[in-house]
Amino acid sequence: MARLVRIGLVALAALAGVVALVIGIAWAFLPKEWVSKEAQRQAAALSGADIHWKQLEPGLEWLAIGVRIEGLAVRMPREGDPRLDLKAKEVFVRFKILPLLFRRVEIAAARVKDAGIATWDRGPLPPEARAAAGGAGAGGMALLLPKLELDGIDVRTRDLYGGGIDLRRIHGVAEIGGTLQAPRAVRVQATVESLFWKGSARDPLLALPSPLRADIAMKGTGGASPRLDVTRGIVLLGPLRSELRGSIALPPPNAPASPVRLDLTLAGAPQEIRSNDPAFHALAAASPATWSTKASWEVKIAGTPEAPVQSGKVTLKPILVESGPNKFALDEVGADWSVTPDRRFTARAQGGGSGLSLRLDAKGSTEPGGESNGTFQLDAPAARLNGLAPNTPTWASGMLAVRAVFVNRGPAPPVVKWTLSGRDLSGTAPGVQPPIRRLQFQLAGDAERIDVRSLDATLGSTTASVTGVVTMGKPLGTGAFTARLDRFIAEEWAPPVPAKGAEAKVAPAPAAPATALPFRLLTANVSIGELRQGTMTVRDLTLPVRYEDGTLAVEPIHGAIGTGTLAGALTVRDLAAKPSYALKLDVQKAPVEEFARGLIPFKLGLTGALSGNVDLAGPGLPGAEVSDSLRGNVTGTVEQGKIAETETIRKIRDALGLNADADMAFKTISHVLRIEGGKLLLDKVQGDLGPDKFELTGSLGIDKSMNLGLVLRLAPERVKGSGALAQFARYARDADGRLPIQLSIGGTSDSPKVQLKAGKFLDVAGRGLKENLTQALSKSLSEKVAPPKKGGATDSTGAAVDSGAARGDSAAVEDPLKKGRDALRRLLGK
Repeated sequence: MARLVRIGLVALAALAGVVALVIGIAWAFLPKEWVSKEAQRQAAALSGADIHWKQLEPGLEWLAIGVRIEGLAVRMPREGDPRLDLKAKEVFVRFKILPLLFRRVEIAAARVKDAGIATWDRGPLPPEARAAAGGAGAGGMALLLPKLELDGIDVRTRDLYGGGIDLRRIHGVAEIGGTLQAPRAVRVQATVESLFWKGSARDPLLALPSPLRADIAMKGTGGASPRLDVTRGIVLLGPLRSELRGSIALPPPNAPASPVRLDLTLAGAPQEIRSNDPAFHALAAASPATWSTKASWEVKIAGTPEAPVQSGKVTLKPILVESGPNKFALDEVGADWSVTPDRRFTARAQGGGSGLSLRLDAKGSTEPGGESNGTFQLDAPAARLNGLAPNTPTWASGMLAVRAVFVNRGPAPPVVKWTLSGRDLSGTAPGVQPPIRRLQFQLAGDAERIDVRSLDATLGSTTASVTGVVTMGKPLGTGAFTARLDRFIAEEWAPPVPAKGAEAKVAPAPAAPATALPFRLLTANVSIGELRQGTMTVRDLTLPVRYEDGTLAVEPIHGAIGTGTLAGALTVRDLAAKPSYALKLDVQKAPVEEFARGLIPFKLGLTGALSGNVDLAGPGLPGAEVSDSLRGNVTGTVEQGKIAETETIRKIRDALGLNADADMAFKTISHVLRIEGGKLLLDKVQGDLGPDKFELTGSLGIDKSMNLGLVLRLAPERVKGSGALAQFARYARDADGRLPIQLSIGGTSDSPKVQLKAGKFLDVAGRGLKENLTQALSKSLSEKVAPPKKGGATDSTGAAVDSGAARGDSAAVEDPLKKGRDALRRLLGK
């Protein structure tokens, strides 16, 4: 055994020595200078091409002898726009060793590494260019290429209008038996990592299923009709597997040149495909829906490569679609097509299931720039489309129909005219709070214009009718609409208020990127029969709307509220991203409480007719959630109203000892109000309460807090009787004879705190007491100097003595002062 091993090792060493000797002899006989000169001669002979390289030199690679070319660049034609542009980092051409021993150069194989190849279809070559391109002779180089290796090759093709295919990162091997003109056998094993399709120069690249793998073997048959028969043909496109069958007929030997003829079939047996397969990611990413189906196909290719004849068909059945709760199946969708030698095609596709049906018919030319046309129609229950596209309505019922007629003639964009109609739709839509109870519409358009022929909808309590026109633009178009709403209830359109504590339980979703409305300019004449916001109801409202550059302007606004009117203007800036508004209104004879509760978050607690001006500014939209950022001024008058009985009014009555049935009606209240920092600031509010007068200052908070100062000037008839207020009213009257009372009101509107403020009250009361005391003293002195009455008492001098004086002057004036102090003490609770 050991002897056999030694013999084997000796034999291998001898064989290695022989191989090394042969390679050394071949290297020695390699005509290095001739190879370089011959390569330069061949490049120069191709007068229609520009060929150059950075470095060309003989080289060894493992046991192979050849020529290494670095930085190869080929451009055809030499002048003008190129039809072919090739750049390769490295090309290594291996030679057969045995012919080198006889000083002949024959190619054994070639390897191209890290190359990019771009081709452009620029129409037929002129005759002189074709002659120049094919005029190079072979010289001493045989027209044989037994093996071609590709390592990292990118290929890009473009037609006359910029459309074509990109193949990226090609790796593989092609083995060719015989000459390139008459191969005896062909074997190709290759992989393309990524594929892309581009419809035209204006269209983006569309990723196709990938990778593409091919394993094809062909065996030649000689004789008078040579051909290559496919003995193995497997083509994989992503998860799709096809089998290649057929043959390629070659030109007969010793016959005039003629093109090869194709008779090939590419077929795929029924196989399951799914949208979540990575190969379909680019095609399925546009829809959140998932789908699966079983697909089969057959494509036949005949004729010549220059004028092929093609026919094919594809069948998908069933197609199962799922998007959230929307699940349905299309029983079958099939398509077939054919292409004639003159590059005319016809195509049809149709299918249906679950109430949905579709059909496509097309015909035309496959020539770049050739005209094609067709029709498309789709009828479907609206619910079948739920979730197929993001940010679209969710329908519960109704039908949708699409009709389209298209004409395509490159490089111009396709001309598509379409109609879209909806019937009896109900459901919900993103950004629209009220449910859609009934929607019917008829739209028609093309690439330049959309006509809203009719749109009638019932959303919540609103029934709307819209017509208009949209004119397309780059990038945004314009719109002009007329809209009529029978009523609009603002609370129905406000975002829902989250449940208490919901913020703590659910993490806030990331804010969606703000997008502007899809219009450069939008105008609309909007009329609303009845607008309700809070307790405010405005009727016969007209709103001329203009949206431009992110700003919404509504001016002039006109409407009726109660027996009064309002007019004004609204401006909303940065509507799509971070809106803020400015509202100016001129109000005449409007119900004050109804109007106020519609615009400001404060309950005024009074009735009457409001006339004046409102100037508000704040974040968001009018009537939305009010924040400390709301600013504004409200000035005017309220006439012929009453102050409502509230907890605050009741406590004021109790503090003053007024009867509950006292009249709280007024003729006129004038006001100057400001809204700032979440408070309603009462700069000046004054008016009458029948015969009484009042003045009110301070602030009301959105949180119902109160910090008010109230001065009441009560008429004499308010304080008749023997109560403390009536007793003190004898001494505390202003110049008009009224009793002035100053109160402070704090706490909240639900739990108010009312206190009398003694300062102003005592000042007036003090003046009253002083006047009363002066009158008393004057009366006392006058009685002292008066002659005594006959029979009256006399003093030691004989003067008459008054019974009051007999008690002393201090006692005479003490009584009214004491009464005044007691009344004040009872009134103030001291």
